Amino acid sequence: MDIAGSRILILGGPGLVGMAVVRRFLFHKPESLLITGLTRAEVDAALKELEPVAGKTKITGKWGNIFVRSEFKDLARPEILGNPTRLSRFVLDTIEPLNDEILNASTLHEMIKEYKPHTIIDCINTATALAYQDVFEASRQTYSMLKDPVASAGPEFKTRVETLLGTQYTPQLIRHVQILWESLTDFNVQTYLKVGTTGTGGMGLNIPYTHSEDKPSRVLLAKSAIAGAHTMLLFLLGRTAREHGSTSQWSPDRNIKPTSPIIKEVKPATAIGWKEISFGKIRRKGKLVELFDQDPASALSVEELLAPRTQPWKRVENDYLQAPFIDTGENGIFSRGEFEAITDEGQMEFITPEEIAETVEAEIMGGNSGSDCVSALDSVVLGPTYRAGFLRARAVEKLRQLERSNGVPSVAFENLGPPRLSKLLFELHLITQEMGLLDVPKFDAAELGKRCEEQILRNAKLRAAILSVGIAIVLRSGRVLRGPELVIPSRWDIPADGKIGPKHLDQYAGQGWLDLREPNMKSWLTRLSVLREEATRADNENTGSAYVRNQTHWETVDKQGSLGSVVSWVFLREEDGERVKR
Repeated sequence: MDIAGSRILILGGPGLVGMAVVRRFLFHKPESLLITGLTRAEVDAALKELEPVAGKTKITGKWGNIFVRSEFKDLARPEILGNPTRLSRFVLDTIEPLNDEILNASTLHEMIKEYKPHTIIDCINTATALAYQDVFEASRQTYSMLKDPVASAGPEFKTRVETLLGTQYTPQLIRHVQILWESLTDFNVQTYLKVGTTGTGGMGLNIPYTHSEDKPSRVLLAKSAIAGAHTMLLFLLGRTAREHGSTSQWSPDRNIKPTSPIIKEVKPATAIGWKEISFGKIRRKGKLVELFDQDPASALSVEELLAPRTQPWKRVENDYLQAPFIDTGENGIFSRGEFEAITDEGQMEFITPEEIAETVEAEIMGGNSGSDCVSALDSVVLGPTYRAGFLRARAVEKLRQLERSNGVPSVAFENLGPPRLSKLLFELHLITQEMGLLDVPKFDAAELGKRCEEQILRNAKLRAAILSVGIAIVLRSGRVLRGPELVIPSRWDIPADGKIGPKHLDQYAGQGWLDLREPNMKSWLTRLSVLREEATRADNENTGSAYVRNQTHWETVDKQGSLGSVVSWVFLREEDGERVKR
């Protein structure tokens, strides 16, 4: 990609790596840069620092927590979790199925919608932001209250459970990635690059730099777990096609869509440093370290150490800890001794932010840095093989032989899902008993529905097979047959009052109920008409490798009754269900 003249969004721009990336990219003269940070103060400070080197590039800033809705973006986490209304909204934003209201309320979505960047560089330490909420302590507190009959019956227990739900890492990470993907595709972002983390700076479980007596602490392991999960979710995004729409075009057998966003991640596996070396007051967790002292004459005995009768220490008035320090950005302020230890050979060692920025630059411009985790995973995962493809035909033929010898069709068991897959397979099975895939139908949708319903009414074994796997059957009259289990509707789609109306019936039939009504039969006749036209038109006689589903393919599918091949075509054409990498 050509950076010159483009719009670039740097999430976490005021940070150590973010600022190095901004300086590096300014060399290429982008049209504009938007940097975002958690607070207005850090964004303003970054803009002031960058002003002398901006040149003709317009640099602007936004601030706020991108992992929450915009109305909460300037609130600290305790302010969200400590307010019952906000806490409830935050939990619902995380665990409810993603909808337009949640998406449009998102701070991240709002930023991308407003700026419409060509490229996003994400320098936020997402794993730290989520994992340091400490689900372990929240779980311990909740469990302690649960074991106490009095506490668990009180109103505080409800708040404690809600707080625990709001501390779960995985739902928050998944929701973040869902919103990110919707935003990337909605606003035509070309490239997204994540600067990730390993969680332990490239060291193993024996890392000596941890957060408690554990080695390593569970919180640190949670950070690594989230960092790994984040990488795998980005790996999936890199294999996801844009949804087709007005700009997509159906080729002889595949949707040709606008190019999907390019997804990349670079993952430093070492400490990062540094931002500044100076002498001054020391901060820990953002606060100045106050000085306290205790008279040696008032030393405590071991017995009273944890619960002294008096407070033997005194505040050193108006004084704070001061010393030479090195500022390593998000990793904190280190003393000379700490910096020497963590960066020594055989320890965490370190990399400079400028080196990371060079790697980011190379990846965005199309260079081969060799450090893109998504590409690395693409190159090492085991994909489809020639041998498996060769043996597939043998497996399918054996299944056909068993169908013939036992007189039992093998249509769908609802073990694969989604329910719509089973619905389509069963509907197609009924239809192919009445007509060939490539036949011009001799009857209309109403007659097709009638014939299929007659099969259901007279074939008790087939009917029982459908109902027993949780698929309901909608008869032509609109009345419904069902078994003891229904895979549709999901618990999210059941009306609060439990009453199902015509709209619900149409919704459930579309999601996974076998539907014998005329509109659905008409849809099938339309599908098969399109398939027949594709299979028989002159340009589909091409036998070159560019054509997968050519006339020969469809004639074989029709002859062998390959229901799955037709449903695969439906998924490709109608539902964007496709593999884009091998």
